[in-house]
Amino acid sequence: MKNIYPTKEKILGKDPKIKKETINTILIWKSFFIKNWKNKPKEIKFTRLKILIHIITFFNYNKKVNVKKGEKDCYSPKTNTIYLNKENPSILSALHETAHALHGESELTACRWSIYLFRTCFPGLFSKLKWKGHLLIKQ
Repeated sequence: MKNIYPTKEKILGKDPKIKKETINTILIWKSFFIKNWKNKPKEIKFTRLKILIHIITFFNYNKKVNVKKGEKDCYSPKTNTIYLNKENPSILSALHETAHALHGESELTACRWSIYLFRTCFPGLFSKLKWKGHLLIKQ
């Protein structure tokens, strides 16, 4: 089976087109909700990510999505639902699944969109991650 995941070089090879208001939305959300993120309980992280997803999708793209806890991070186009890992709610994963909800199934598009936004809006957190294939993981 062909690997559907893009390489780091492909992901970083071209900046995606992102609405300026999407970046501003994330920066405003960050100013209210990111303090002491790593020490927050999973339930609070989930609720805050749900808020972020709804703000981005509805106010920046006029699209409503469902957000639920799941066993893993994924997007179901059939039910228009973003599932966030209930054990490890992640900002980057939430942005990645939001990209799928907004832009479709392309892994390259979702990776470019989410990683560009994360790198732009959370440079300190981004600098602490390392590449493993197409994923960014904590060191």
